[in-house]
Amino acid sequence: MQLQQFVTETVENLGGMVMPVEYALCDVLIPETYAPYFQSKTELKLAFDFEVAQENPDAEFVTFGSYILEQLLTLVNEEAKTAMRYAVLDRLELGNPEKKIAAFLENEQGRLTIETERTVFGVWAVFQYVIAFVADEKTEKANQVWMNLLTNEVDDVMKQEQNRIMYEKKETHTYPIPGMLDINRALQKATTHVKEVSEQHQRDQTDEREIAKDIERINNYYDALLGENAKRANRKGLSEDKQKEIYAKAKTIKLERDKQLKEIYNKANGELEINLHHAILYFVPLLEYTVNSEFKGNKKQWTIFYNPITKGFFSGELIEKNK
Repeated sequence: MQLQQFVTETVENLGGMVMPVEYALCDVLIPETYAPYFQSKTELKLAFDFEVAQENPDAEFVTFGSYILEQLLTLVNEEAKTAMRYAVLDRLELGNPEKKIAAFLENEQGRLTIETERTVFGVWAVFQYVIAFVADEKTEKANQVWMNLLTNEVDDVMKQEQNRIMYEKKETHTYPIPGMLDINRALQKATTHVKEVSEQHQRDQTDEREIAKDIERINNYYDALLGENAKRANRKGLSEDKQKEIYAKAKTIKLERDKQLKEIYNKANGELEINLHHAILYFVPLLEYTVNSEFKGNKKQWTIFYNPITKGFFSGELIEKNK
C-alpha cells in the first residue's frame, strides 16, 4: 500500500476528508475531536513526494518517521477500528540467507544447511491496556503489549517498530500459519507482564526515605500533642467531666494521627487497576527456514523466521537428534 493511500484511508476512517490538489499533494480536513493530535490544527496540506514538498513550503512532507504519520499511527492504535490487520510489503526476500542465519546462530557449532524455505504468516496480538493508579486521586495511563503468537513471548522490538507497518483490513495473500495459536495464553502472559512492569514503575516512583521522614514527622507531632494532653489530665482537682473531656481529646488526637499515617501509606501504596481496552491481530508475512546442523555426530534442526519489519530473525521449534 502506498503511503498516501494509507493516510487517506486513515483520515477518512476518522471522519475527516482528503482532497487531492495535484500529484502527491493533498488538502486534509481533520475532525475537531482529533485537532489536539495535530497542534490544534484542523486543516493540513500534505505532500507525499520530497520534490513536491520543496515546491510547496506550506505543505508538510509525510514520510516514515514524520510528525504527521506518527500522530496518525498513534490515533490508529488508540481508535482500533479494525480487529485484524494484514501487513503489506513491497517485497519479501532475503539475500544470502545461510550466512545471515549462521550469524544469528553464532554460538552453534557445525555446518548449517537450509532444508526448506517458504512464506508464512507470523501473527502478533497487540493488547492495549489502561492502567489506573488509585491513591489520593486516580491517575491513568496506557500501556501496549505486543505478543508474538508463534513463540508466545512479549516482543518489544515489534512494539518499537510498529510505525513501519503498513496494512490492509482484508487479507491480500493466503499464507499458512505455522503451529497453533493460543490467544488466551498470550493474553494471560501479556497481563502478567504489564502488571509486573506497572508495579515496578510504582516502586520506582516511591521514595522510601521521604515516606519515612513524613511518618516520623507525623508521629513526633502527635506524640507532642498527646504528651501535652496527658499533662493536663494529671493536674490535681480536675472534675470528672473535665477528665472525660481530656481522655476523649486523646482519642481524637490518636484517630487524627492514624488517619494521616494511613493517607501517607495509601499514597505510597495505592492500588493498581489494569483493564484491557482492546486487542488487535497483525498478520505479517515472514520467511520460514528449516535449518539443519551437524557437529560430531549430533544433529539439530531449527525453525527460523525472518521478520521483514524488524529486519531480524527469531527462533521457533528446535529438534535435537543425538547419535
